[in-house]
Amino acid sequence: MVRTRAENYQERRSEILDAAASIFAERGFDGTSTSAIALKCGVSKALLYHYFASKEEILFEMLVAHCQFLVAAAQAALSENESGEEQLASVVGELISLYMNSQEKHIALMNNLKSLSGEQQKEIKKLERILVQIIKGIVARLRPELSEPLQTSLAMYLMGSINWTYTWFKPEGPVSSEQFADLVSSMFLNGLTKAEMPVIDSH
Repeated sequence: MVRTRAENYQERRSEILDAAASIFAERGFDGTSTSAIALKCGVSKALLYHYFASKEEILFEMLVAHCQFLVAAAQAALSENESGEEQLASVVGELISLYMNSQEKHIALMNNLKSLSGEQQKEIKKLERILVQIIKGIVARLRPELSEPLQTSLAMYLMGSINWTYTWFKPEGPVSSEQFADLVSSMFLNGLTKAEMPVIDSH
């Protein structure tokens, strides 16, 4: 007999993804078993399989949802009425805030992406590229004279500089995440507007 879906089916799936994120962040994908995830959720292993077919599916759906959330938040942070400088501060501030508030999912993203299949990785990397394109668009607005490869390099540099802050930044420390976001934006912006850029052949 096919098990019918409960009214809270999607809510329960979200709870499982949140619980799994904490274990993946702590133990890594290879060190996490479906039994451990089920135990963390307070359900049986059999019931866990009612919501997800495998441990890989749990990781994949969690990372897709996390990246979709990051993209949506970055897009929402943009305002056509803002200057390029204000857009940079808004997007960087939003991303850093989300990285801190969704730290376990972000750790899982940074450390466990290679545990997924090539097709699954491709879908997640596509979302990551959208984030880079958002930053690149701001860079292009601030320095339209730069070649596209340089604009891409600068966007990748900024994303890389904030992606790994979870390894050392402590939100409860003397510098708040808001203050740190302002500092990152200021450092990047001042460097972007004053640094000498190399002349490269874009062909």
